[in-house]
Amino acid sequence: MSAAELTPVLTGKLEQRQQLSPVQRHSLEILALPLAALETKLAQEFAVNPVLEEVPPESAGDLPEEGRPGDAEDENDYERNAACADEWADELPLPGSAPSGGAERDDAAADPLGNSPAPPPSLKTMLLAELNCANCPEKLFPPAVEIISALNDDGLVASNLADIAMASDADMDDVLAALRLVQNIAPAGVAARDVSESLKLQLERRGQLTPVLAKLLTEGREDLEKNRLPALCAKLDVSPAELEEMLKLLRTLDPAPGRERRPEVAAVLPDIEIVRTEDGGYRTVVRREFRSRVAVSPLYEKLLERPDLSGEDRAYLTEKINRAREFVQAMTLRESTLKRIGDVIIAEQRDFLDRGVRELKPMTMKQTAAQLDLSESTVSRAVAEKFAATPQGMFPLRFFFSGGYHSENGSEVAAQAVKEQIRRAIAAEDPAAPLSDDALAGLLKRSGLSVARRTVAKYRESMRIPASSLRRKHF
Repeated sequence: MSAAELTPVLTGKLEQRQQLSPVQRHSLEILALPLAALETKLAQEFAVNPVLEEVPPESAGDLPEEGRPGDAEDENDYERNAACADEWADELPLPGSAPSGGAERDDAAADPLGNSPAPPPSLKTMLLAELNCANCPEKLFPPAVEIISALNDDGLVASNLADIAMASDADMDDVLAALRLVQNIAPAGVAARDVSESLKLQLERRGQLTPVLAKLLTEGREDLEKNRLPALCAKLDVSPAELEEMLKLLRTLDPAPGRERRPEVAAVLPDIEIVRTEDGGYRTVVRREFRSRVAVSPLYEKLLERPDLSGEDRAYLTEKINRAREFVQAMTLRESTLKRIGDVIIAEQRDFLDRGVRELKPMTMKQTAAQLDLSESTVSRAVAEKFAATPQGMFPLRFFFSGGYHSENGSEVAAQAVKEQIRRAIAAEDPAAPLSDDALAGLLKRSGLSVARRTVAKYRESMRIPASSLRRKHF
């Protein structure tokens, strides 16, 4: 091959690509936020941008949809709110100046994250502190530290004890002694080597560990996991009633004693409400906490018109006002998009709103995007992690978007409605003879829906319902 044939050649190619502007990216970011995160974002914006102001609900209700305080068309409101701007101008905070009243600016007050309480110490940190106060023998300290370091999120020892012995340069007797020490200073069940040992430690701490319970946790775990209760009774030589009492006791224990328990959320905040109107129809209400709006302060815009404003102050105000306008525009776009999506749900899912989940119709994001002249990705962002309050209860917005089936009578049934039929059938089954996936598929076929057995199994698993063999009650 000649050298000329190996000569590299540069070629050019023209192509068109759509690039999002910073404003568009900001709008999509705000659109994707669920209500709770939006409130946090709003607090952060108020903390860093003095130009933003919150309009009380009674004032927001009087504002025209096409204009907000600070918009060019809103001249009457602008003049009314800025009537005393000249007198107040010197009191408004600018870069490098203190707020009105002469008080020094408190940076901590403008930092929501800085003011939040410190998280509680981790389990490992707590155990290391306990170990230092436990009068631990010197030779047990290194393996005890290694054991604490080896705890997983459930509080169980994730490493082999032989590896811990090697890492801490200790013999196995010392490692076992260190393990028992850590188990004694830890919450009940923590630092066990598996779930069975963890449950034993919890029962031991309560004084409820009996030989038969120890045998159940040691030799009967597989039978228990596979719901082979008659075989377990024979293995333990106990009656069904005695076994049921033991299982009741085991259900009071924690299989993951080291896992952090986060406080339960008091309530889900709906991003939209679909409410019934007096004439029997429905309408969409986009929610925000306190039902208020954000706006650009007209006082700062008036201040920007002052001829004696320094160049530094003018640049600062211009940047803050532009950022505030972008934020207000993004909030308005979010509200508009969610309302339009809610209106589509009302139009397409009237039967569901009237009668419940079994009447849900198939509806896809692609179809909704086409109706609203939006991209499918925009609709996906708009519904992600958001909830709708409806006359039938609270539902994730994604709940309304799924494929479906054509029944024998020609009607369309959403996949969520099929799941609901499966759930109801299982709830009504005979516990001694639970319905198999084949039997569930047969029930659906008799109701006019042809759903494959593997699809039934997939739907059942998505609802976290165990298989029929695990649902059977033996006594």
